[in-house]
Amino acid sequence: MRVKPLVAIIIAVALMSCHSQRATLESVQIVEFGRFQKNMSEGSRLAPDAVAGKSSVVVAATLLESTTDIPATAGTSFGVRVKFVGAPAGLVVPCTAKCLHPKLTDPASGRSSKVEQWENFGTLGGDGYIGYSFDNEWEVVPGQWTIQILVGSKVMAEKTFNVFATPAPNPST
Repeated sequence: MRVKPLVAIIIAVALMSCHSQRATLESVQIVEFGRFQKNMSEGSRLAPDAVAGKSSVVVAATLLESTTDIPATAGTSFGVRVKFVGAPAGLVVPCTAKCLHPKLTDPASGRSSKVEQWENFGTLGGDGYIGYSFDNEWEVVPGQWTIQILVGSKVMAEKTFNVFATPAPNPST
């Protein structure tokens, strides 16, 4: 019977093609960092490891200023644009975004934390924005804020920002 060798060849070819589609992530590189403007969001998703319990899904953001000094004002967005380097191009890589910051307390829930964490993904050969926005007054806390991108338990990229208090408006001017 000549069918058995043919089956063995088909299995070998299938295994080789599966092996060639295996993702190889070489690095996660920071392409841009600083203050961003969110151009397009797709609402929010559950993020149980975030103080507010959710995270915004930002699909497009524009760099406004390349800086690590971020004013502590409501509406400010900051972060990093990262590129996932590896092969094959276009393959999706699950990752975790983590933001280390001074203690925040959500007055509605009473939850406090010094870490926000949410599940994310990158595309090999592509880039994407990962950041934080001061959407609520209770989030506007000066200090050191660090954004990390982890693949598995390994920190692949990180950037620290100095969030500084802005002067109060002078009522006499």
